Amino acid sequence: MNTTSSFHQSTSLTTITKAGQFVPNIDMPFVVKNLFKPGEVAMIAGAPGLGKSTISAAIAAHAAQGRDFGGLSVKNAVVIYYAAEDAYGVLCRAHPYMRDPACAHAPFYVVHGAPNLLDPETPEKVTRFVAAKMAEHQCEQALVIFDTLNRCIGEADENSSSAMGTVVGNAGYIARVANASVVFVHHTGNGNPDRPRGSSAFHGNVDCLCLLSKSNDDAASKVVLLNAIKQKNAQALGTLPFKLQSLEVGIDSQGCRVTVPMAVPMEPGSFAQSMKADNTNHPPKQNTQERRDDVERVLNELAQSEPGAFFSPTEIAARSGSAFNKIRDSDSLRRAIQRVLETLEKAGQAERGEKGYRVAHRTITANASHPAE
Repeated sequence: MNTTSSFHQSTSLTTITKAGQFVPNIDMPFVVKNLFKPGEVAMIAGAPGLGKSTISAAIAAHAAQGRDFGGLSVKNAVVIYYAAEDAYGVLCRAHPYMRDPACAHAPFYVVHGAPNLLDPETPEKVTRFVAAKMAEHQCEQALVIFDTLNRCIGEADENSSSAMGTVVGNAGYIARVANASVVFVHHTGNGNPDRPRGSSAFHGNVDCLCLLSKSNDDAASKVVLLNAIKQKNAQALGTLPFKLQSLEVGIDSQGCRVTVPMAVPMEPGSFAQSMKADNTNHPPKQNTQERRDDVERVLNELAQSEPGAFFSPTEIAARSGSAFNKIRDSDSLRRAIQRVLETLEKAGQAERGEKGYRVAHRTITANASHPAE
């Protein structure tokens, strides 16, 4: 009899794991920690006019830049936002966070319209598109948003459990194959704000379900609360508040103020208390290679937009991602960026000039001769 001591044993049908040899992963991948994870399907549901798209666009903008919000850790992700209902409105809602020139090349793509998630060809088409953008931006994960869900199911009845089960299943395929967190934006039931509208397959099959509700503290403040009522393999979160406000973007030809909606993440009131962890090691310091990869990514993006130009450490820091979140609001950020740039210069991956740094010329040539497929 042939035996094996390997952790997994594969058969033609499935993979078998010995439970006694299993060790939980203490560094689970995430886009937004304990909320949106690669390989999973989530839903944000709320009543009409409550700010679903405004909040979704704000979360997407933070993910595209790798910026923490509301006390939650965020890692850089390519964002593909399928705006089936109002692409212009989504772009307006993302504008408050993307208007800075430093964000011009952040991987946040708004698709005007959306595919039919019941079409059997859709999962593969979406996966190929997401994978291409991930390769282009040298990013290992993605956030894919479908807004709103009822515009992405063709003529199907959202009350049909079989049809909606297929929709969630196809979204799951996209999530797994593209290493993406897929998020549906959907409505709550008429007269029932405690569950998504339509089939119970939504509640039963999604990995994370978030419901939006108005804050009762101050009606004039326009605070909307995001509550994750279902999470898969994640620490329970407290309520995440967002303040809905407007940002003035200019004056029109008639002298009237022009504004766009904006959702401002606020610090959560509380987080669930967790049990003492088995692993009592101190939190590790930020990975040096992760910071180096992030600065190299920034230099490559700058080289694509302004070939041959040099950029100061301050300009490069403004474009840095999640690898620098722990020191973003301190002078340590500039020093850390400077150290990484000097390391890349010594390695021949960056060049220094009077005005700052740029990616090394031979690196640009190498990338150009081996484009991502």
